[in-house]
Amino acid sequence: MKAYREQGVVFNCGENRLVGIAAVPEVTAEVGVLILVGGPQYRVGGHRQFTLLARNLAAAGFASLRFDYTGMGDSEGDAREFDQVEEDMCAAIEAMLESIPGVCRVVLWALCDAASSAMMFAHRHSRVTGMILLNPWVHHGEYS
Repeated sequence: MKAYREQGVVFNCGENRLVGIAAVPEVTAEVGVLILVGGPQYRVGGHRQFTLLARNLAAAGFASLRFDYTGMGDSEGDAREFDQVEEDMCAAIEAMLESIPGVCRVVLWALCDAASSAMMFAHRHSRVTGMILLNPWVHHGEYS
């Protein structure tokens, strides 16, 4: 039997509702992981990589939240570029802190252009205490 549960999380980001899945262990660490997907992907990820990551983190005692950015997957609104997702990230951090008791600090786990977004915006949120960045990159000439 697994020692965690998965639960849907719906939260507001401006006028849009965003959809995510929290993986919550029976006993959670004070640090949770916000999984930020890269490119035009949704919260499951290619080959279910984000789902598997979240479940493995939960099995190790770390809660996580993976979510669809505005305009992606099941979330409302018009899709945004990586340099326009600060509001999404902040709303997801707040949703994670509110929906998972015991989590008071957040580490961002981010892939590709989401890693670049994390580097651009994480310093503005006091609850972010670390980042795990995989393959950060951008696809706009002005950021090269």
